[in-house]
Amino acid sequence: MQIEQVIILCRVFEAAQLRFWIDGGWGVDVLLGAATRPHTDFDLAVAFDDLPAFQRLLELQGYVRADRPGAPDWNWVLRNAGGLQVDLHGFVLDAHGNGILGDPANNDMYPAGALDGIGALGGMTLRCVAAPFVLQFRNGFDPRVVDHHDVTMLCNRFDLPLPSRFRHTR
Repeated sequence: MQIEQVIILCRVFEAAQLRFWIDGGWGVDVLLGAATRPHTDFDLAVAFDDLPAFQRLLELQGYVRADRPGAPDWNWVLRNAGGLQVDLHGFVLDAHGNGILGDPANNDMYPAGALDGIGALGGMTLRCVAAPFVLQFRNGFDPRVVDHHDVTMLCNRFDLPLPSRFRHTR
């Protein structure tokens, strides 16, 4: 997905007055203020109740919801004919400010403060996952090449220590 497509979608969502937070690789680029690498999809954190509204807007942009048997009800993926993909993560805020993804017993969430990130892309100021939480999330699985890139860029920009899974590469 190119920056132009991301900006178009962000403008569509903002015009509809829908709140969203950019996650994943594009979220890193929002924090860094520029596209720094290629991206295969566009991840967004959104209020669970807003998932149908995002789907409607994406359908108007040529996206269709992907059939994904067994996928959690809070994670919707939409694709267009050109292969672009938007990955929606629907959360419910709890009394402590955590964005709960699905069943609270599963402990899948955006912890309080995770959605406090602010950055810019293509002249737009955008909400995103805050850098310390990006590092925490990326430290939770075996890193890929793109994760090493993203983590190194964030740590350098925000003067943050490398997470444990990434320390051997420096």
